[in-house]
Amino acid sequence: MSALPFKAIAAMSLNRAIGNGNTIPWHLPEDFKWFKETTMGHVLAMGRKTFESIGRPLPGRETVVLTRNPGFVTGVRTLRSLEALGQVEAYRDRTIFICGGAEIYSQALGQCSDLFLTRVKREVEGDAFFPEFESLFDAGVVLRETDEFDIFHHRRLGQATAEAGGD
Repeated sequence: MSALPFKAIAAMSLNRAIGNGNTIPWHLPEDFKWFKETTMGHVLAMGRKTFESIGRPLPGRETVVLTRNPGFVTGVRTLRSLEALGQVEAYRDRTIFICGGAEIYSQALGQCSDLFLTRVKREVEGDAFFPEFESLFDAGVVLRETDEFDIFHHRRLGQATAEAGGD
């Protein structure tokens, strides 16, 4: 069996919200800094709506937009599916982070070896929610604790202990 090709990185509130009106429903600069440090130099794969909410490719990372519209935007690679993403030869030895949104997470979590999850310690209004993952991943280890959020690293159940992620 080949290794699972992706890692997921996300932040969710106590009520599992990850977005509201195509925006992140909290402002946590320390979490954004951790996201940047963790994903720098790697491939970020996201859906069209997530890319539109960011508005541009993130510096220092290669952005891939998963969309059925191949001419969606210049300056980023567009692919039609996670399957196509997993087959890109240039990414064979690279870390690929799945970073949203809800639909992409639902499709991708079954193909992820690791989940890096920020748990925001409050409920927020949302219209996009993080899918069930608890049956696929271990309980996780805490990487960082703050008053406002905790960051967990969850490993895929049933896989041998591997490198923690992010090279």
